[in-house]
Amino acid sequence: MFPSRSRATKHPTLVRVRHALLQHECNRLAMYGRLARRAFLAGAAGAVVAAVLPSAARTAPNIPVGGEGGLKDIAAQRGLLYGTFVKAAHFASSPAEVQALGLPSGRFFFPNNAVYAETIARECNIVVDDGGDIVWGLVAPSPEKTSFKTADFAYGWARARGIKYRAHSLVSHENVPPWFMALPDRAAAVKALQDHIRQMCSHFAGNVESWTVVNEGIRPEDGRSDGLRRQYFVEKIGPEYLDIAFHAARDADPHALLVYNDHQLEYDLPAQDRGRQCLLDLIDGFKKRNTPIDAIGIESHLQIANNARLNDRVLSDFIRAIADRGLKIMITELDIVDKGAPSDISARDAEVAALYKHYLDVVLSNRSTIAVINWGLSDGDTWIGCEAGDVCYINPATRRDDGLLPRPLPFDVNYQRKPAYYAIAQALKAAPQR
Repeated sequence: MFPSRSRATKHPTLVRVRHALLQHECNRLAMYGRLARRAFLAGAAGAVVAAVLPSAARTAPNIPVGGEGGLKDIAAQRGLLYGTFVKAAHFASSPAEVQALGLPSGRFFFPNNAVYAETIARECNIVVDDGGDIVWGLVAPSPEKTSFKTADFAYGWARARGIKYRAHSLVSHENVPPWFMALPDRAAAVKALQDHIRQMCSHFAGNVESWTVVNEGIRPEDGRSDGLRRQYFVEKIGPEYLDIAFHAARDADPHALLVYNDHQLEYDLPAQDRGRQCLLDLIDGFKKRNTPIDAIGIESHLQIANNARLNDRVLSDFIRAIADRGLKIMITELDIVDKGAPSDISARDAEVAALYKHYLDVVLSNRSTIAVINWGLSDGDTWIGCEAGDVCYINPATRRDDGLLPRPLPFDVNYQRKPAYYAIAQALKAAPQR
């Protein structure tokens, strides 16, 4: 998670065609300096139609280079997984199917869905839900009501294509059902937590590659001596909620990898130094208490503006410290905030690609790193840029000074490969064999 983004802007969604076209046209016009983004959105929103996209961009992505099937094939040659987040509605064939999933009618459907799905099938051997389809509040809006409809839809799509499915997340400070917060005491909260995890894990038992059991449970700046985030699970249950969650997950799905996932661990900054140490202390505590855990997820929302603080030794030492404790490492939400990079598209893409290559070379040099997951494949599908339906909202923490839309991912809005794609491919190829 980027330090200051809210829940509303964290997780990306594919949105209506007008939004996708607005984003494409805004990029094109702003690049040539012909129309400011704000003026375009205010004056041209009603006029954009599919004609702004070349027909080829609306039909299929460009053909893989050199006979390779995609990044998943390069990754597999090194014993790695490569993937992206998905959302159930990304794969819907019509607005009616989206509505049948229980989502607002038409909100997530647009004509590029087929191209999106084709790109994922070609490029990925693992997908992860974006935290919206499988979270507690959606699956169990009340203690008496449970529905796996949206989660089953995305999982079923992946399984039909032989793509591994990673589930994110069982316990997160961002997704606490209101009814859980109203529980009368600790005993009721512990029971509800255990029941939720056992129900989720039992439903998918034997079919999920890994679970994010707890997401973003550390926040040293909150001032607790153990470095844990001050949030409902700590308040209702205490720090033992982590152990309870991992034990319940192992009991219900003994074959899946159990993952603790967190952010702001990548840079040589004092706050992130404290976060890394708190995480290692958490792992050590798990080991002492025989709490089951298999892997650490490092989100990896990278920032061009922090390039000078990407310290290879600090990062590689941290990865090694996790591996030395017997755990695997997963890069779980990889993207790049290009604020601070040049306005010129070619120069900006080159800087983003260089950061991808640099970072992945370091983390993949350790054989305990087993997966690289981008938080989206296309620039039209990113929390860094536009979301929220018809409104093109740029997260203030990631807003570029020049007003241009971000280019954080391997594919552009038309699913054409960018330099970032080839940088990721090179890093995967260069990784030591697992």
